[in-house]
Amino acid sequence: MNRQKAIAWLYGEMPQLEEAGVLPRETAAALKAHYGPITIRSRRSAALLLFSVLGAASIGLGVILLLAHNWEQLSRPMRTVLSFLPLVAGQTLAGWTLLRRPGSLAWREGSAMAMALAVGASISLISQTYQIQGSMSGFLLAWILLGGPLIHFFNASGVALLYMAGLTGWAVAAQAEGGHALLFWPLAALLAPHIWRAHKQDPEGPRMRLLSWGLCGAASIATGFVIERSMPGVWIVVYSALFSAMLLAGRGPFRAVRFNAFHIAGFIGSAALTLILTFDGVWRHVGWNHYRSGDGYHPWAAWQDYGLALALLAGAALMLVRSASRKDWIATASGGLAALAAIGFSACSMDVPSGVIIGGFNLYALFWGATILLVGLDRNELYTINAGMAVISMLIIVRFFDADLSFTVRGILFIALGIAFLGANVALVRRTATRKGAIT
Repeated sequence: MNRQKAIAWLYGEMPQLEEAGVLPRETAAALKAHYGPITIRSRRSAALLLFSVLGAASIGLGVILLLAHNWEQLSRPMRTVLSFLPLVAGQTLAGWTLLRRPGSLAWREGSAMAMALAVGASISLISQTYQIQGSMSGFLLAWILLGGPLIHFFNASGVALLYMAGLTGWAVAAQAEGGHALLFWPLAALLAPHIWRAHKQDPEGPRMRLLSWGLCGAASIATGFVIERSMPGVWIVVYSALFSAMLLAGRGPFRAVRFNAFHIAGFIGSAALTLILTFDGVWRHVGWNHYRSGDGYHPWAAWQDYGLALALLAGAALMLVRSASRKDWIATASGGLAALAAIGFSACSMDVPSGVIIGGFNLYALFWGATILLVGLDRNELYTINAGMAVISMLIIVRFFDADLSFTVRGILFIALGIAFLGANVALVRRTATRKGAIT
């Protein structure tokens, strides 16, 4: 049961408790003042919201396809008129929504999505009509700058997701064209008020879940294209700190979100990166001794990499301290990845043998997996136990490919791992069933 449903259940029980004299009226009023109003949305309203966004997107894309199919047969003046037609239609729908349906989330989301798509369509159609030369990165940047204000004006999460996708595409295009994406993080920061507002309104609602997944996906993909890579290996520190910060945020500020994207993406990213960093090839030619310059590299843009690494490390360290104070040992152990990556990067720059660094990451992976496993056993959490065993098992599996072992030995070890997984799950299920039987 999530928080809002629990509050709804409590409010439903209060009248009976008051009548029975179990709960004083003053206490009931204090509880309602503390928890506030219920913000549960029905499945019908959630479906209506989803269909409004999809409907607006489908109509907009359909109109664009129809225009594109008959475009060559039209005169230039007619093309100009039709180029502005989607924008006029979108503005008309948006104005009607603000005047007649300002309180309808479905209408706000649908009209904002239609308006955002109309902006992109008009830009591309005018550019094609008058043969205005430009690049993909320039088009995407103009689109997100013009469509971005719709997010806050309509409180539209659908447009926010479109904005994230467009911003990520712009970062990829900018780097592919030989430029840089220094504006990515300032532009991404413009989403912070909308995300915070959605979190405050309903931290467990569908909007917050969608925004969380969109944000984690965009950050995970775009970061690799945003960094300048003049300093070889700086990506190790950046991504380690990013995934550690995600996981810590998922177990801290955003722990109330269901299907927690920060927690899931942070864990998967941290686990995958930890295993990748146990290979020798990753640590070759890493550090400031191998600094790269010349065509294709922007020395002044490389300062973004250092600032990003320091900012993410600082954010992860702050959340790590809070997690340690709450005795959240999984989060505390997970936060060690960022610190170890920074130490490994510095050690490479000082010509420390890579074998020492690799050994450190192997030990960390084993320690992290064991910590998750032990916490899961202590709390009787099956998914936590499986997560810890998965980390340890994957470490063993990747080492199989490094070691000179026969297929027979590898097969026996795989069977042993499978038996261990099944045994732990069966034991925990029986233990849980025994406890339930004792309680009843």
